[in-house]
Amino acid sequence: MNSPIQSVKALSKRTKSPRKTFRPFALDARAPKFDGGIVTRLDSVPFGIVVNKEVSRFYNEGEDFWPKRYAIWGKLIADQPDQIAYSIIDSKALPHFMPSVFAPVEGGSISELALALKINPDALVAVVDEFNRSVRGGKFDPGTLDECRTEGLDPPKSHWARSIDTPPFYGYPLRPGITFTYLGVTVNERAQVIMQDDRPAKNMFAAGEVMAGNILGRGYLAGFGLTIGSVFGRIAGWEAARCAGF
Repeated sequence: MNSPIQSVKALSKRTKSPRKTFRPFALDARAPKFDGGIVTRLDSVPFGIVVNKEVSRFYNEGEDFWPKRYAIWGKLIADQPDQIAYSIIDSKALPHFMPSVFAPVEGGSISELALALKINPDALVAVVDEFNRSVRGGKFDPGTLDECRTEGLDPPKSHWARSIDTPPFYGYPLRPGITFTYLGVTVNERAQVIMQDDRPAKNMFAAGEVMAGNILGRGYLAGFGLTIGSVFGRIAGWEAARCAGF
């Protein structure tokens, strides 16, 4: 027997979001399999470097403010070998992000950290050394797009680039997580569910993640989910009350 939501989806027109699109993020690889990332999402990325299991950097960790970029890292990690990556930081970075519920992996040196993470220690030492040599000065300011950047490094790090040189060193294993997909039902501006004949239902309304694909699909900014739920929840509530004669 279908649930009410399954029944509505079966009768309604689906959102036109690209296939297999979802709201991804980077979470601690030690988290339970089914975890929404509330206490295991990792925000350390802008304050260090990220490498894959082959110990290669693959994206600009300081491209933009984290609330604008954290949702892309799930997809980036999903594209890496075995869908795993490692956030590498030193002790200077710890005060600047909310830690995972899991303690970071620690090492007294980069080599020790690599061994603890079970990745190639020589390769990680080489990557960190190359990164440190590329760092150019500027005043570090996590609240702005500061001038701390790299030069001659590919991929670059545009902001918040500081040498990883202050022990102890820390690492977090990262895997892609999914908070919600962008698939669901189609609604109009009155939050009415659009049926398969392209006509709005008279007495069915939707708000929140079940209709988020009407708005999302190409990206996600921190707070969008709550905003969609709040705005369309208010609209849907108003319209449902009006439909009921109130």
